[in-house]
Amino acid sequence: MVSIEFNKVTFSYQDGTEEPVFSDFDLSITAGEWVAIVGPSGSGKTTLLKLMKGLLQPQAGEIRINATVLAAGELNHLAACAFANPENQIVSPVVAEDVAFGLENMGLAPETIQVRVEEALRWVGLWERAAHFSHHLSGGEQQRLILAGALAQQKKCLLLDDPLCMVAGRSRTEILNLLKSIQAREPCTMVHTTHLLEEALLAERLVALENGTLVFDDSPGRFLQEKELVEQLGLEVPAIADLGEMLARRGLVEPGEVITLEQLLELLTVPGPKQDNEKE
Repeated sequence: MVSIEFNKVTFSYQDGTEEPVFSDFDLSITAGEWVAIVGPSGSGKTTLLKLMKGLLQPQAGEIRINATVLAAGELNHLAACAFANPENQIVSPVVAEDVAFGLENMGLAPETIQVRVEEALRWVGLWERAAHFSHHLSGGEQQRLILAGALAQQKKCLLLDDPLCMVAGRSRTEILNLLKSIQAREPCTMVHTTHLLEEALLAERLVALENGTLVFDDSPGRFLQEKELVEQLGLEVPAIADLGEMLARRGLVEPGEVITLEQLLELLTVPGPKQDNEKE
C-alpha cells in the first residue's frame, strides 16, 4: 500500500505567475486509507490528484510517496489514475488488449499477462466482453475497464477523479460496489474526488477543499454535523443521512452512525433485546 504526504506544498499554473492553487498546503494520507475529497469546482480537487501522480510539480514544498520525495518530472508509478472521461484513457481498440497494454510495458511474460487480464476483467464484470471493441462499451463499462487495467497491474494506490460524473443509474451503483469490493478484497490507498456527498460518505475519511484551502479533515459522519460548511460548499445531504440524523435526534443511534444505506440495513438487521417472557 502507499502513503502520501504533502509538506508545505505551493502550486500555481503558468509557472507561478497566476494566483497559487495551493499555498503551504499540508496533507497526509495513510497507506490503505480510502479518502474522499469534496469541494466546489475550482477548489483544487483535480490539481491535488495530478500532484499525487506527478503529472504536475509544485513550485515549493515536498510530496512524499512512501516517505520518498517525488522528484520534479517523476511519475508516481505506484498509483493508477482514473479520470472523469475514461474514453480519453483507453489506448487499445479491443477490451482485453487495453488491459494487457500496461502489463506488456512492464515486460511481463505472455502467460502472466493472460492470467492477469482474465482475472481483472472477471473482477470488474467485463470478461464476456474481452474481445469487444472498447469504444462500443458504455461510459460505466469504460470506467470499469480503466479500473481493470489498474487491478491487472496490481497497483496499490488508486487516484479517482470524479469517476462517476459521466455515469448514471445502475452503472453508478456497479462502480461504487466495485470500489468497495477492491477495498474489501485487495486493500489499497484510494483517493476519490467527487461533487456528490452520497459517494464521499462511503469513504473512511473526508477531506473538503475550498479555494485550495483544507477546510475539513475528519470522518464523513463528523462532516455531516458541520451543517453550515456542508451548505457553504454547495453539497446536498443524501436522504439516508437525513434519516440517520432523525434517528440520532430520537436517541436511537449515535450522531453520524447511520449515513449510508449499508449502515441503515445493518442497523435494521441487528437482533433486538430478548423479551422477559422469551425462552433462553
